[in-house]
Amino acid sequence: MDEKGRALAAHVQFLERNVKALEELVAKLIRMREEQEQFFSGVFTKSMEDVAAQEDCAPLAQCFTHLADASKKLAVDTHDVMLKRPEPEILQTLAQIQDWGIVPMRRLLEDRDKALKIEYKLQKEYDDKSRVSGAAREKEKKMRMLSDQKRRVENVNALIDQNMKKFEYFRVSKMKKVMNELARSQAFHHAKGLEYFAVPCASVTKLNPGEIADTMP
Repeated sequence: MDEKGRALAAHVQFLERNVKALEELVAKLIRMREEQEQFFSGVFTKSMEDVAAQEDCAPLAQCFTHLADASKKLAVDTHDVMLKRPEPEILQTLAQIQDWGIVPMRRLLEDRDKALKIEYKLQKEYDDKSRVSGAAREKEKKMRMLSDQKRRVENVNALIDQNMKKFEYFRVSKMKKVMNELARSQAFHHAKGLEYFAVPCASVTKLNPGEIADTMP
């Protein structure tokens, strides 16, 4: 493999590692979101409801109830965006970069490497024939074969240059979709959190320990 081939192969390997790293990261993110949803919609909500049911102070009990309701509603209403959408919108998109972009480019680079090896072999054979006297016909044959192979190498180089530009456009477009989905899903979750937890926050703010204490017999 020549210097250009090594540089291109290293670039493609770098991009492939990034795609795999993102796939692993998103898979971990989904697992974390699942655990978080299960905790807040299950253990946390149930605990808040139990505490509210046993609390003698009505305003305080109401705060616990509002926290439970907000947690449960947030988990339910963000479930699809946080847990269902990542598979088709992120993981499948990253798989497309791998299958439709990186794999074909790697094969093109392999074809280029094979073509160069054949060219080097033919060049050596031609050079060897050139040193032998009385082998004009064989030398001419090797020269034609070498010329044909050089054109094949030029063609595959042109194909790689053309496809590398198309691949980069394709890769960046898909990465844009992935980053957009990650950012929007997090923003959606936080926006819903602000919306739903506004009620318990208001309830807590209204709590007046002095007034509550004064009502004690």
